[in-house]
Amino acid sequence: MNASKFILLAAATAAFCFPPGIDAAENVTVSSIGASEMGPLMDAWMQALHQAHPEISRGAKWQHAGNDAAIGALMFEQADVAPVTRSFEKEEIAPYVHQFAGDMMKAPVSVRVALRDGKPVFLAFNKRPDTPPAPAVSAFVRFALGAQGQKIVAQTAGFQPLAADEIQQELPKIAGYVARLDPALPVYAANTKVQGDIRSVGSDGMKSLMERWMRDFRALQPGVRKGDPWEHLGTLNGFGALMVGMTDLAPMGRELWPDEDAAFSKLHGGEKLFEIRVARGGFNTPQRTTAQAIFVNDKNPLRQITLAQLAAVFGKNPTITRWGQLGLGGEWADRIILLDVPPLVAPNSMSMQFMVLHGGAWSDGAHQAPYADTAKAIAAEPAALGFGGLEEGGPGLRAVAVARDANSPAIAIDADSASSGRYPLTRYMYIRLRRAPGQPLPAPIREFLRYVLSRQGQEPIPYSGYFPLNAGEVKEELAKLD
Repeated sequence: MNASKFILLAAATAAFCFPPGIDAAENVTVSSIGASEMGPLMDAWMQALHQAHPEISRGAKWQHAGNDAAIGALMFEQADVAPVTRSFEKEEIAPYVHQFAGDMMKAPVSVRVALRDGKPVFLAFNKRPDTPPAPAVSAFVRFALGAQGQKIVAQTAGFQPLAADEIQQELPKIAGYVARLDPALPVYAANTKVQGDIRSVGSDGMKSLMERWMRDFRALQPGVRKGDPWEHLGTLNGFGALMVGMTDLAPMGRELWPDEDAAFSKLHGGEKLFEIRVARGGFNTPQRTTAQAIFVNDKNPLRQITLAQLAAVFGKNPTITRWGQLGLGGEWADRIILLDVPPLVAPNSMSMQFMVLHGGAWSDGAHQAPYADTAKAIAAEPAALGFGGLEEGGPGLRAVAVARDANSPAIAIDADSASSGRYPLTRYMYIRLRRAPGQPLPAPIREFLRYVLSRQGQEPIPYSGYFPLNAGEVKEELAKLD
């Protein structure tokens, strides 16, 4: 599927249109498992959708035996949509939350699509925070809520269509920003068949991506299998497994911290971990790898700052200590810059130390506090400066634009600038592994990484809470595999 445009799904119309990620020239399937009562309606919707758009068809799984099958089908991603005639019970949701803890998914999204005996019935689906659902889901749900889909509801015994205002209430549930997929990304071809097991231990936030990558890679390279272990409980788990040789790959959702780098090198005779960037971190997503915002009090007139200025403010023995040195005049010129930051051992701070200070030490004047307290401190003090994920801001704070250097434009943080990498303080997702200097990678691992860095491998990333790499970045990472 082709996600080649920046699109924010519009909630202004119930008319069917292709959602981002679907190219009318390609085939798309929709699988469904759920309520038996909704089977006839699902069949009618799919038949009409396929007649209008032959490239969209029924998936391999199309089973409507009962509501109770829906949550399991979504939890193990056996279905794209799950029709249900009731809300999910708390007991059903508990294992779902555990299954998708790394994806920050608390429950399936349920969209009202019709009434049955005066009560709503739903299409449920998986949706990562701050992203739309998968393109196939968007296509089917938008059709069901569209004029033709609701006409089918009215013609199906036992069901009644929704009112126009009710439809407008449901459409935002399938909205979300879709990052552009670079059309110059290389297409993976299995020119050389390989076989063997690949072990993987690492980030829970990358669990779904690793499952998807391995599943789709095996369709092209059936000789490759998941090794033992294959588990994704956290980035630190991956690092620990690399330290003791228990994994081939370690998906890690952040930079390698200096003490980790030193510890690995000490344990392995000076060896350095081999790392590949596989995705860009997300934007405005709680507790995930996300771009870093530079915060000031909303009464502060500062509008932009460079990376060098940030280093001079936050680094050891700072050379910028007053707001006048950042270009502010009048009453601000001699006002001292007060630094309020998250705990310096927190991922956001470690990331800033990596990106801005290049591993150097922090200013002794930086006041550390939990994220919420840091935000409150900046909101209460006009002379305060701090940073964090955009989602950790709040009332009284404003994010300032950041420039790479004095000759570069200052870029405001938003979904567009973060997904494209134009905003300077974006982050990456990595796969790390051991590679003996001068030695080739094992063939199954090399091919798997080539797949991840291909167009096919980058396609699901816009729906994962993260952003895909651009062709230039992919080229850089592919060169490391040789």
